[in-house]
Amino acid sequence: IRGFLGTVFGAEVMRGNQDPSSYTTVKKYAGPVKVFIVNKAERNESRQVVEFLRILNQTVSGLSIRAVSQEDQANMTVFLVDRAYYRKTIRDTLPDNFDSSFLRSNDCSAVTGGRQGRGLERAFVYIVANEGRRRFRHCMIEEITQSLGPVNDDVKLSHSIYNDNSDVQGFSVFDWFILSMLYDRRVKNGMTVDEVLPVLPAVIKTARAA
Repeated sequence: IRGFLGTVFGAEVMRGNQDPSSYTTVKKYAGPVKVFIVNKAERNESRQVVEFLRILNQTVSGLSIRAVSQEDQANMTVFLVDRAYYRKTIRDTLPDNFDSSFLRSNDCSAVTGGRQGRGLERAFVYIVANEGRRRFRHCMIEEITQSLGPVNDDVKLSHSIYNDNSDVQGFSVFDWFILSMLYDRRVKNGMTVDEVLPVLPAVIKTARAA
């Protein structure tokens, strides 16, 4: 429960053009997540992204996520870039109504957006692909899953990839629990902490059974 509250509520930084009050409620995709992958890197790691999306789709009950072949079908776009073009790609591709200043200083980044009360409706993810496969995989897992709703990092979570000080590199069981809890049908967009707390024990019981 502490891990869920620490990652789903709050944010490391202001994301895009959203009001600060939007981080006091649950935010997730209400429908299928359709991911368009744009490879701008010399080494094409698109297959790794597709495979990770398949794992998420198969293991996180309540979440429908898959890669699509047309950009106009997507509500999440993942850019794979070489370090030299990381900042330029963000400047060239992020819509004007999103603030890109904090993105350009990070190793890999994501920005999410959505209308008030609608949850998440759009995400842009930027991953550097030419600094080693281990680093690429860490960034891919962290940024794609955070774009699904648990946007906050929490230094208290030693078993989570949502903690830059942890040794976690992959999609851990702990983070699977957070996503599975978030996409349980009993956890709804717009819920506050006080509203979601009473349903979490039952949600965790369901996740444990899975």
